[in-house]
Amino acid sequence: MAAVLAATALAQDEHQRRLGAELVVMAGDARRLAAGSEPARQLAGVRARLAGAFSSLPLLLRQAGGGGAERVPGLRAAFTRGDWKALDKGLGELRRRHPLDLGRILPATPTAERLRLGESIHRQACAGCHDTPAADDRGKSRPDVFLPAFNLAGQMRTMPQEEFAARLLNGVRGNASTAYHNPFSDLEIRALIAYYAGGAR
Repeated sequence: MAAVLAATALAQDEHQRRLGAELVVMAGDARRLAAGSEPARQLAGVRARLAGAFSSLPLLLRQAGGGGAERVPGLRAAFTRGDWKALDKGLGELRRRHPLDLGRILPATPTAERLRLGESIHRQACAGCHDTPAADDRGKSRPDVFLPAFNLAGQMRTMPQEEFAARLLNGVRGNASTAYHNPFSDLEIRALIAYYAGGAR
């Protein structure tokens, strides 16, 4: 019985962390749309990603417990009408209710061992797409949507570390041929962050 309860608590913690990470990423995507400073095709990709996140958000909220699913229709309506201020406020309220705990990942101090591990993981799992991103990566079902594989070290320098870590935690979100759940342990994510923060190109 104790083993079952421990496994249930561990699963609940993972649901809460995944939800917290998703809310951080959604807030980052909403900020990008509000700023509107990226090319139109990239913003279309951000919009498509955020629309998809709203589809899965009620399930994530139920799995994590603690409520909040009743807020999703209002958030989706704010997104649909482009009311970025209301969306930011609503996501902020959910983030306070379901905070992301990155204590096992951050700070990612760039020790020599971490840098070597991060570089090794990057070369094996990330470099193929992110070191030479495709100039025109469009979604198969939505050719108007641009889904680029950005340079990860560059992204690390241009977004809050919490958001970058949240994006790594929730895995790759590209088109149907690239999307997969995050395959990395906390130690490996910490090493990747240290590698990108340590001057990787």
